[in-house]
Amino acid sequence: MDKLSLLLENSKRAIRYWWLLLLVGVILIVAGISVFLYPVQSYLGLSVLFGWLMLVSGVLEAVLASSNRHFVTGRGWMLIGGIIEIILGIILIFNVSLSAVALPIILGFWLLLRGFGTIGLGGDMTAVGVPGAGWTVFTGILLLLCSLWILLQPLVFGTTAVLVWVSISLLFAGAAACSMALQLRTAHRCMEGKC
Repeated sequence: MDKLSLLLENSKRAIRYWWLLLLVGVILIVAGISVFLYPVQSYLGLSVLFGWLMLVSGVLEAVLASSNRHFVTGRGWMLIGGIIEIILGIILIFNVSLSAVALPIILGFWLLLRGFGTIGLGGDMTAVGVPGAGWTVFTGILLLLCSLWILLQPLVFGTTAVLVWVSISLLFAGAAACSMALQLRTAHRCMEGKC
């Protein structure tokens, strides 16, 4: 078997777990809607929820990256991001007061990391020729802009404005994850000859 055939075969096996990324996206969207519906009441709750959200998101992304051992596109971005999210999630879960005080800063940097990761993954997907990868890069840029806005908000407007932007950013992050998952699903189906 030549190298190209081997790469294609390994890619088929690896991207069959596209649904894990879709699950991460749905969780992020639900969290974004919850924060938007209850901005004032949710600040402390968001601190706890965010720790769990980071932990679950990190575990799912680490599993997805580990299962994609033979598929080079985006594996490193996902694995590094997943490990960082697991560590931060555990820290935030066990230290609620730190989480409440530093929430805008932690969330801003988390979204910044996700934005860079999404742009990198979109670039990798473009290089391989996955259709629609430009949208992944675009959502990564939106995440970067939202993260910078959140990092500047506490100095200007206070916690209510931060929560609104947190909600919008979580919706963007969820949409980006769902978009990547559906692109991986399309690539998986095409590799199986079903497109």
